Amino acid sequence: MAILRKLGLPIYSNTLCYLSAVTGMALLLSFCMSEAVAAEPDLLQPYEARYEVHRGGSQYGEAVRELSYDATNNTYSLYTETEISLLFLSDRRRFWSEFVLHEGKVQSQSMEYKRSGTGRDKGFAGTFDWSQQQIIDQATQQPLSLPWLAQRIDEASHIEQLRLDVAEADNGAELTYQVLDEKGQADELIYAVQARETLRLPYGDIEAIKVVRVRENSRRETDYWLAPELDYMLVKMTQRKDGDEVASLLLRQLLRH
Repeated sequence: MAILRKLGLPIYSNTLCYLSAVTGMALLLSFCMSEAVAAEPDLLQPYEARYEVHRGGSQYGEAVRELSYDATNNTYSLYTETEISLLFLSDRRRFWSEFVLHEGKVQSQSMEYKRSGTGRDKGFAGTFDWSQQQIIDQATQQPLSLPWLAQRIDEASHIEQLRLDVAEADNGAELTYQVLDEKGQADELIYAVQARETLRLPYGDIEAIKVVRVRENSRRETDYWLAPELDYMLVKMTQRKDGDEVASLLLRQLLRH
């Protein structure tokens, strides 16, 4: 995703590559972080996770992801925010979503996305109507023209499902997700599970499983690392273009509630 093109600004290649990577991170963090799976298999433990956005060893932004749980209706609320600044540009992306867990599967209930900063603000909000088996655009109160899939979840929450699945997956396994993205459009995300690696992060040294986003005919590469000792939380994400790193997301702090 090319932020400068979307904003209608002049394009400078280095800046464009960096902001394109961070855009992906914001959404997958949405922008991808969740905290620990609790002792009970159908519960996720509330948390607050904070990240640094780096390129070439320098920090250009921050991100936060918070998960809370309402026991009265068994609903999780997820909030993510990514904010970056580079030269004369600024970009802030926020994502709210609610979901429930049913037999170890995330079931989205609602989502809202807002983008602000340099250029035009953007946003989308949708409600998953399980009784009518459709997704409602909250702005128009009309159903989206998408086929209903019980396994479709919002893009911010799908990393919660990825964590649960990687915990059960073997090395080399491939995982596929049908998601609703920040534009209210359908997308398919495919991941390949790889070997464990030891990482040095602002949070500290930690062992994590590498998970690679599978893309066809793309110059971009995106890698994720999920830490088993933190119940498969996302601790690092890196994006590259033509083999060169353009941005990395690194865990700095983790608070468990």
